Amino acid sequence: MKKIILLIVTIFSFEVLAQTSEQYTYRAEFFFGNIKEGKTYNDVHEQQMEYLKFLEANDLNYGRALFQPIWAGEYEYDLISYGFWPDGQEQYKEWGAYMNKYPAWAAENSEYDSEPFEMERSISMRGVRARGIRIPSEEYDRFKFVDFRQCNFETMGNLEKLLDLAAKIEAKEIEMGNRAGYGEHYLLPYRGADENVTYDFVIMRHYYSAEARSNIIGSWSEYREMMNKSGYWSEFQRMASCGPMSTFKTDWLYNSAN
Repeated sequence: MKKIILLIVTIFSFEVLAQTSEQYTYRAEFFFGNIKEGKTYNDVHEQQMEYLKFLEANDLNYGRALFQPIWAGEYEYDLISYGFWPDGQEQYKEWGAYMNKYPAWAAENSEYDSEPFEMERSISMRGVRARGIRIPSEEYDRFKFVDFRQCNFETMGNLEKLLDLAAKIEAKEIEMGNRAGYGEHYLLPYRGADENVTYDFVIMRHYYSAEARSNIIGSWSEYREMMNKSGYWSEFQRMASCGPMSTFKTDWLYNSAN
């Protein structure tokens, strides 16, 4: 039974290679649950989109996405609702508004009498975008692939070393010229963890389009050769060990901070 976890993200600034992308920090949350009987994915989607009106009316910075398992093994939830903020200050502003202002706003403005999604558990994590090479936004798919892997630090491993390695790998990928279209994040459990959380961090890797992922897979042999010759595979394995990968279909709904 694999469970992926909610994310809240606070981290530090690390020196990265000048030619690589920014390793920025953020906070986020995941809610695991099931679509209620008689409801559909579209019902969940439409109600979650309605929340954007509340955010804009109250000048709140928050984003949301929905994850559905594809190749995730045995999974007890229909859906994961994922939310994120640019920083901790915005997180608590939005949560405070949700607890204190949203009930009255919903009574006046919502088209829905009840939630079509029943939450079973939630968790927060903290992390950082470690690496990635973007493509133009007009090339994005609506539904995207996202992979998760649960990992543990080895004795010599820590987040700062992993981020330094990520920047070096990204610089090599830029030189290769055929690895664009993904982003990779490291996420650490923060709040809501229980006895089922047996890992130190989660790698979340998302792809902006199916075509980008296909192109990246097509360059795998070249990438593997680079990783072996540079010693980056061995360097990662000295710092962390990871379990199998789970893949989800992701619908990125909105980001009111944009």
